[in-house]
Amino acid sequence: MAAPGFQEYYVQLFDMRTRTFISDSTGVAVAMTVNTATKSTLYADDRGTTLANPMTFTSGTLRFFVADTVTSLDLSLLTANGHALFVKGLTASQHRLDINPEKIEQKLILPYVHTATLTASVQDTGFDLSAAMLVKDVEIDIITAATLGVMNVGTSTAPSGFVALATIATTGLQALLLQEDIVSAVTFYGALLASATGTVRKKHVRANATSGANIVYNNVTQATVAGDGFIYLSFDRIPSRG
Repeated sequence: MAAPGFQEYYVQLFDMRTRTFISDSTGVAVAMTVNTATKSTLYADDRGTTLANPMTFTSGTLRFFVADTVTSLDLSLLTANGHALFVKGLTASQHRLDINPEKIEQKLILPYVHTATLTASVQDTGFDLSAAMLVKDVEIDIITAATLGVMNVGTSTAPSGFVALATIATTGLQALLLQEDIVSAVTFYGALLASATGTVRKKHVRANATSGANIVYNNVTQATVAGDGFIYLSFDRIPSRG
């Protein structure tokens, strides 16, 4: 039992086909305040030792603490072999996260923050593309508008490879436009998801484990008012690779 002032969470990945626990020590999860893109404040123990958020699984488990005023949280995770899961309203009494190993279509949900002071700085989401992920599409869900905000989404070697110059100054789900030969002030797919002329869509798989694996976003313009939201990364999981 956690000390007064703290609430303990302990969850384990579970394989729905084999009905066994999953051992995964490289999968990543981010905890957020329910119904927001705000990352939760996490602790490694009930003495208030700071814990990084996103956090990494240990043998398929997550163990962390939050303030005891937190009754539930949202959790987004990506396993080592490319299974994405979003858990809404996870409570401390829920200890199992079910993974369907047969599911091919996946959607990874990542929070972003566009600050009022940070400009043209690449931000690592803490999540990496695995060899089993074939990226097909990206959307941006703007929860809090960033006045005059524009951002890119991509990888560590191609920061605008998925989304180039997305306007995030209006709330709502933003579907992307296919870039045409001549465009002006529109949101469009980056070079990893569309041809150079923007007339042909394509899919993306990372080159290797060390080149272009990190999923990043880039605040292109400084917002006069900070904003936040979610990046939705849609991909097919390639079973033979993970």
